[in-house]
Amino acid sequence: MPNLNGGHLFIRCLKQEGVKKVFTIVGDTILPLIDAAADEGIEFIDTRHEGAAMHMADGYARITGEPAVAIFTGGPGFSNAISALPAIYTSESPVIFVAGCAELPEKGMSTFQEIDQIGMTAPVTKGSWLIHDKKRIPEFVATAFRAAMSGRPGPVHLTLPIDIQEEEISEDDLPSYLPNEYRNMGRPQGDAALIQQAASLLGQAQKPVIILGNPARYSVSPEQAAALAEKTGVPVFTVEQARGLLDDEHPLCFGYADGALNAAARRFREADVVLLLGKRLDHRYRYGGVFSPTAKIIQADPAPAEIGRNRGIAVPLLGDLGAITEQLTAACRANPNLGPWLSQLKEDRDGWLQTLASNAQGEEPLHPMDVYTSIQDLIDEDTFIVMDGGDYVQWGRSFMKARKPGRFIRLGPLSHLGAGLPYGMAAKLAHPESKVLVFIGDGAFGFYPMEFDTCIRHNLPITVVMGNDSTWGIDKTFQMAYFNRAVGTDLRFVRYDKMVEAIGGHAEYVEHKEDVAPAVARAIDSGLPALVNIVVSSTTSPLAEAMIARRTGR
Repeated sequence: MPNLNGGHLFIRCLKQEGVKKVFTIVGDTILPLIDAAADEGIEFIDTRHEGAAMHMADGYARITGEPAVAIFTGGPGFSNAISALPAIYTSESPVIFVAGCAELPEKGMSTFQEIDQIGMTAPVTKGSWLIHDKKRIPEFVATAFRAAMSGRPGPVHLTLPIDIQEEEISEDDLPSYLPNEYRNMGRPQGDAALIQQAASLLGQAQKPVIILGNPARYSVSPEQAAALAEKTGVPVFTVEQARGLLDDEHPLCFGYADGALNAAARRFREADVVLLLGKRLDHRYRYGGVFSPTAKIIQADPAPAEIGRNRGIAVPLLGDLGAITEQLTAACRANPNLGPWLSQLKEDRDGWLQTLASNAQGEEPLHPMDVYTSIQDLIDEDTFIVMDGGDYVQWGRSFMKARKPGRFIRLGPLSHLGAGLPYGMAAKLAHPESKVLVFIGDGAFGFYPMEFDTCIRHNLPITVVMGNDSTWGIDKTFQMAYFNRAVGTDLRFVRYDKMVEAIGGHAEYVEHKEDVAPAVARAIDSGLPALVNIVVSSTTSPLAEAMIARRTGR
């Protein structure tokens, strides 16, 4: 074992947090840190672009429900990586973004590749810190993980100068405190009196709904979600990272908590009691305006600042969402009045799915629904479904089922195109035994196509199902609706399958409906990273229609 240095100390702190993998591209100012990580047995997942590595870390956090670490050189590596950080911040994923930099004494002297990394990351993280002393490395790592996982999860940043990485340390400098000694591992419960108020409202409601949002992914188990639904009989909807916390095939789960993607969710305006488990009253919900002014809102959230934000509420519940879910399950009784409400929601949902499927007529170029309806039999409850793109994938978001937490992955509020391939790679890395299907538009695919090389090097046989309409589909849809012309949204038709084949992956090209399922099945069975390039029509998705109607008022 070589002499211990600051790099070893930093890596030991990560290992205490259970970190076994880091996402990276190696560069100058992290070379000591990378060398120390190799000594400590950390696995490196190196990509072809730092932004892709950050998206992989985001995906890995979403899939595992645990923090993920990405490490890059300062300056240019940092600059590429930070392109993904706003998407991670708005998606509320606990990613620890680490970057090196030149020697600390030269800071402010126009030193090697110097930029203000702390200032640049501060607006899009829960905290950003420069580690300026080797003895304080454990403290800063503890602070970073504590911030990333407390309240609503989110990313943090640490800059570790190269001279701090290289400074020798002794065994006495190694971390002396375990994570359970420097951050709360308990589950703060909601106020008992308020729990009773919430239970009373749910028990008396005629048309209640439960909506699970982002932070529920990291604190509510599927068993807890199912227990609450079954005890109360209240219909459940899921959204964001909480998709799949209650299986869409559960009789009390009615799918996507978004009226633009699910006709059953349009009934939110009729709900008399709404339990929000981590769902913000954001623009998607018109800041609370999708609910009736007379609806009683029960808002459970781990962050005090979210309680009552944008709309007044009836019952505030501050605490760990898993603990609050258990409290409500214990306090609630079955509501005997919900039969008509559940029947109406079921009718809406089933009719919606039939309407979507009716678009699959086999006309060429194929409708996106020809793709999704053709491959249903290839998907099981353990399959990862990743959606990346515009109109093409909005049809899939509306139609495909979320079966388990972390296995139905969408870009997030910022809709940062191109992240789908890294998300799929992260899914295969975390669960190599599961199928991984990445649905992606041809525009989105262009951001990180060389990550197919990463897939091959790290043996990550994902299957990418491309809808190729040779346009920036959803933006062209908006242009035509708003301005009656398209500007800068047409793309060339490209045989991306030949490109993947040249890199070393499996490739298929499809134009006919009857060829879709066999091509995707061959891609899955190939054991290689695969692309199925399917020619589709450019069609206005349900989400686009809803957004156009909201903007134009028609």
